[in-house]
Amino acid sequence: MGSRRDTHDKRVAAFIEWLEDNGADLSRVEIRGGSSDGDEENNAVYARKDIEADQRYAWIPSRLVITSTVCKDVLGISAEASELSGPQLLASFLVHQRHATTSEARSFWKPYIDMLPSVFHTPIELSSEEAAILHGTPIMYAVDDRLARFHSDFEEARRVLGDRIPQTAMSFENFAWALGVVYSRSFCKDLMSGGAGAQQEGAGNEVLLPMLDMFNHMPMRKVTWELTGDGVQFVTNEKLRAGAQVFNNYGPKSNEELLMGYGFCIPNNPFSYYHIRMNYSKDPMAARKRQLLERAGISDSDADQFVRKSGLPAKMLPILRVMAMTPADVVCLERLLIQTPGASADVERVLSRGLGLRIELRARRLLEHLLEMRQARLLENGSGNTHGKSDVDDTDGVQDIKMTESARMALIYRGELEEILETTLKSLRSATDKLALFTCGLFDEAAHALPVYVASGSRSLPMLPGDTEQAPVRPPTPQLPSSSILDTCSRGNCRKQAEESEPDAKRARVASNADAAERLVSSVLLTTQSFVQDTEFADAADQVDIDDDVLLSLFVVRVLGTPTSPWHTATKRLEGFKHPMLQLRRSQSADDEEGGSDQSEADRELFADTLEELCEIHESLFPLLSTHFPDVFPASQFSLDRFVWAAGIVDMFVLDAPGDHDVEGVCLL
Repeated sequence: MGSRRDTHDKRVAAFIEWLEDNGADLSRVEIRGGSSDGDEENNAVYARKDIEADQRYAWIPSRLVITSTVCKDVLGISAEASELSGPQLLASFLVHQRHATTSEARSFWKPYIDMLPSVFHTPIELSSEEAAILHGTPIMYAVDDRLARFHSDFEEARRVLGDRIPQTAMSFENFAWALGVVYSRSFCKDLMSGGAGAQQEGAGNEVLLPMLDMFNHMPMRKVTWELTGDGVQFVTNEKLRAGAQVFNNYGPKSNEELLMGYGFCIPNNPFSYYHIRMNYSKDPMAARKRQLLERAGISDSDADQFVRKSGLPAKMLPILRVMAMTPADVVCLERLLIQTPGASADVERVLSRGLGLRIELRARRLLEHLLEMRQARLLENGSGNTHGKSDVDDTDGVQDIKMTESARMALIYRGELEEILETTLKSLRSATDKLALFTCGLFDEAAHALPVYVASGSRSLPMLPGDTEQAPVRPPTPQLPSSSILDTCSRGNCRKQAEESEPDAKRARVASNADAAERLVSSVLLTTQSFVQDTEFADAADQVDIDDDVLLSLFVVRVLGTPTSPWHTATKRLEGFKHPMLQLRRSQSADDEEGGSDQSEADRELFADTLEELCEIHESLFPLLSTHFPDVFPASQFSLDRFVWAAGIVDMFVLDAPGDHDVEGVCLL
């Protein structure tokens, strides 16, 4: 161990001497080895003295910047290497310098090459036991792609370079190590401020910056990378104390990006996310839904959404709402946009707040179901681990896994995913409970929150927890209560009352929300269980063999003609609503009588089969039901048009009950 430490110290000394001999400015910082055994992976940079804000803390000259041009010169290639990307050139250069340069022909870059890590902790290099921790996580699906790209880059580089690097040196193992260096330590020239030097290089945007690539990452650390006329410097934008570790800021990277590219994670990383791809390509209405989203400024590139603990991304709910729309919703909204002057320019507002309660509930249930599946897959592949969300050093739940550095990083990543999913699901369920309470209130007040294309006078939906993602920021300075609150009670008394009442108030809210969710299912939604409110209808339904959807359609007609029904007001409000199927039926009559219709051919194809089936069902039921149950199904009330109207309501206003209720009902509000 001592020998390894001595070797490490000699390499550090040689590296510093090389930097200073070539003019680098390290006067304000120093390199320290982080481990007792001299592990080069634990090197870090510390401040020798206080460093003021806006003061540079490290600088290297342009001659130490490794660019694509430098790589070509060392490898002895020119035009033909234009086929190689920047990472391929840098990786080939590193292989050449580490494995194909003899001790006699000492390389100018050897002191830097000797300081590079020999191993990384990225997922492609994990042992089978370590990789098992990541089973069920999104990153495992990227490992195969990364390995395939490594192999492809290797084969192409070997083909282009030929014998410029001996085959014994140009192995896949060596090339993969070199790519690991490039992906974890290279810089993008375009991210640096303007200047001369390295930015003027032609091919390849990636560069290696010896010494400057040794600063560890810290999120939100205020650092500026600058190209000067003769080199590259790092400038701190905040004061640093002597003896403190000096950090770089790699950018707003999630733990998924850090683990995949650099082999480490940061506990409680504010930029971490769970990646969700919003895929509705198999939806029969996919093309038309895509057009609606595009009119709202949401493109196919927005299909990749990133859920954080701080809330849902701004575009996620609009996408979910469109995904939750039934075909009839899509057709009705399209017609509204065509018929209403100026409405087309307001699609974004409609998708944000104008689609009503039912679609809001459907959208949130859709996301909840998706996240529940992801959570189940993650837990299913966890081998019984709890993975210590808050304390990765607690290995009681980790079975048969040696707590290596790689395993520790994998546990941080996995635990954070579990926490993001759990936090988001908790927020979604809280929002659903709040919407259930809101729905019960609408029902009691005979009000509604229907889509703008169904009815006017809709109530605005309440603001819900987790709807708006909050950007990671430093904790704000505590603010005093507003003057309006201070006017009604003194600060001390108001605070005391709040502290005393908060537990009771919270319990009351939870109980109220739970009761509301239960009541939503039992009393507000129209389901087959609602038939008990009408004993005559329930008795008749028990005596016939009719599908539930058809029975619900018949019940809607029955409710419309029963002023004493709890759902009569809501149903009456929808009496004038023309479902596209009803419009299609009337247009068919117009075709028969007048020989023409304004119904689009696409809409005809969309609803024609369903309309034909409904006509056949009605013909099979009537006048039979009217004959056997004249008081329940009077012929005058159950016409074909009325039946098609009711079936359209059931089709369009269908809603899966929230929570654990395995019930599908009709939400008329």
